[in-house]
Amino acid sequence: MSNRTLHRMVRGLTAILVLTSVVSCSRAKDQLSDGNPFPAVQSFPIEASKFKNCRFQTANPVYSQGQRIADNRISCEEGVPRSVQILGPTALPAGLQFSMEKLALVGIPGEKVSNSNYSFYVENESGYIILKMALTVK
Repeated sequence: MSNRTLHRMVRGLTAILVLTSVVSCSRAKDQLSDGNPFPAVQSFPIEASKFKNCRFQTANPVYSQGQRIADNRISCEEGVPRSVQILGPTALPAGLQFSMEKLALVGIPGEKVSNSNYSFYVENESGYIILKMALTVK
């Protein structure tokens, strides 16, 4: 083998080694210290979001005494209630209650009321709101 051929082989191997080291170095830069190629993005669960446009499905319901009501749910464009308390002015009519499981007013009203105003304290990790309802049971 001539010196010229040997010299070409050494240059070719050197080029391959340099190219391999450049590629492996650029890969190391693409990954973070924990080996993950993507940066960690801080996020918050939807239930911890600030409330936006929350309301009862029916703001001023009219129910019939002794008949099961359709679940009157709270819905929000953003945020999910973690607790709901009735502020009053008095307790709900007998037979009605607020279900946290369904996030709704449920039940069978057992007494008549006329346009009675209720306030509901709705809270999650980012704050609270007060929802109002004028309730009638005929």
